[in-house]
Amino acid sequence: MRHKGEQKTLSARREIVLAAGAINSPKILLASGIGEAAELQTIGIKPVVDLPGVGKNPQDHVDGMITVRSSSTRTLGLSLPNLPRVLAAPFQYFAGRKGMLTTNYVEAGGFARTKYANGIPDVQFHFVPGYRSHRGRLVEYGHGYAIHTCVLRPKSVGEVKLSGQASNRDVLIDHRFFSNEEDAKVLVEGIKIARQIFAASEFDAIRGTEMLPGKDVRTDDEILAYLRAGALTVYHPVGTCKMGTDAKAVVDPATLKVRGIAGLRVADASVMPKLICGSTNAPSMMIGQRAADMILGRGSSL
Repeated sequence: MRHKGEQKTLSARREIVLAAGAINSPKILLASGIGEAAELQTIGIKPVVDLPGVGKNPQDHVDGMITVRSSSTRTLGLSLPNLPRVLAAPFQYFAGRKGMLTTNYVEAGGFARTKYANGIPDVQFHFVPGYRSHRGRLVEYGHGYAIHTCVLRPKSVGEVKLSGQASNRDVLIDHRFFSNEEDAKVLVEGIKIARQIFAASEFDAIRGTEMLPGKDVRTDDEILAYLRAGALTVYHPVGTCKMGTDAKAVVDPATLKVRGIAGLRVADASVMPKLICGSTNAPSMMIGQRAADMILGRGSSL
């Protein structure tokens, strides 16, 4: 490692637990020579362990957004009519934990089944009671609301690898969203369901103009083109150091130890072989707890 400009070596007496996340854990392994040997050699890294599954199984929830601009100050936003509410927010929060500053911004959510679902929900909604910029700005003047729709059970699989620049080993992330056609079909249907939600009479009092995808984007092909140009990630990456027993497995499922290396475990979302149909926060904490039990040599406390 490099600390204050100096190269230093740290040693472990017993073992090392790598918990840098689904992006940085494979990055560290690859930079250490643990990965597919032929690929490492092409970028000038000497292979230590030929482990072809490192970085090879990333999955994430792909997301499409509908954003509506409304004139109603009942929604969150910055505007002159809303200025008194904005100025009062700090005082309301510190006095009684009330007001605008109490929002977590994603105020509600839900699950739904598209026509492609096999009996269980295949899309998830996140509702934002404020205007999400159609220009991608962090802060936008005005009011509105939005729904984010994501594919819960994606079948598309990407890749995480290192750049070939030896002086700066940046990680290269290729999600390959929609490489499986079914994911695209599911998300198109999810956007159509989200529009049905916004068409409900409950939104009449704050109804406004749909900015994204926009009223002219109606057909499946038009919606898909919008998603290909502007779909995002929900930031739930997993799978890049997956557990298992097949040729692409990186860690042993019984111990979370990296195959072919003594005294090295991985304990984060990268060990999940498949993406769960929901947020990855709680499962990641469970992985950490289970790893602690393994290290201490005790049965699971979960």
